[in-house]
Amino acid sequence: MKDLEKYLSFIKDEEAKNTVKKIARKGIVVNKNYVPEVTEFINPHLVQLCIPVIQNNVKFEIFPSFEQSERKVFILYPEYCEKPEVNDFLCGIRIHNKSKFKKLNHRDYLGALMSLGIERKRVGDIYVYETYGDIVVHTDIADYIIYNLDKIGRNKVEGEIIKVEEVSYKEQEHVLMEIHSSSMRIDNIVKHITNSSREKASNIIKSGNVKVNFLPEDRVSIELKEGDLLSISKEGRFKIHKIKGKTRSGRIKIEIKQYI
Repeated sequence: MKDLEKYLSFIKDEEAKNTVKKIARKGIVVNKNYVPEVTEFINPHLVQLCIPVIQNNVKFEIFPSFEQSERKVFILYPEYCEKPEVNDFLCGIRIHNKSKFKKLNHRDYLGALMSLGIERKRVGDIYVYETYGDIVVHTDIADYIIYNLDKIGRNKVEGEIIKVEEVSYKEQEHVLMEIHSSSMRIDNIVKHITNSSREKASNIIKSGNVKVNFLPEDRVSIELKEGDLLSISKEGRFKIHKIKGKTRSGRIKIEIKQYI
């Protein structure tokens, strides 16, 4: 991409800027060495930021292709090469929970991987079921996980490597909550989600502890809409799922997904 530095100057978040720069450089290496490469896992916002900086240098595929998968990678390959086989770069790990008494959740599985020293950027989405969890990872760390992960907390577990297409994809587990708000302003929504005062909600936002659709947001007066994803430090992730009309008193009824 011409004028890469100029393009990067419009990206205000430094972490996002560094990720885009890193993936742009990887595209240059792929084009120079004629060898396919896989990127780290990134969120949907970063995917859109990266496409302009790689699309004129190399071909690419975005995986996983499941619509509701959030964390994705680019598989980059030279223009004159055949499309790479995704399972050469990504695979699934199915971790069977051998305990009949304690169900494992998203945090349990992720924490177990982090305790093995695996970086978050090497791990994709985690899909939790009653007796197992499916995790998308870079293929080159799969054996390490299988050989080293035999317990999560006090639960004995057993792992197996599966193909990407065998992963049981689904939307992340969540509970539904309904709030009644005087407006769709972010400070109002955060106030209800955190069960705090509007002043405290404003301080949470201004202190940089809130992201909207993966972007840091410190403005207290912006309006949220259906489909927006809200991340609040120490509280979790929430999605504005549905606006259900108004109460008799004129407050907005909002259905929110709280991801667990």
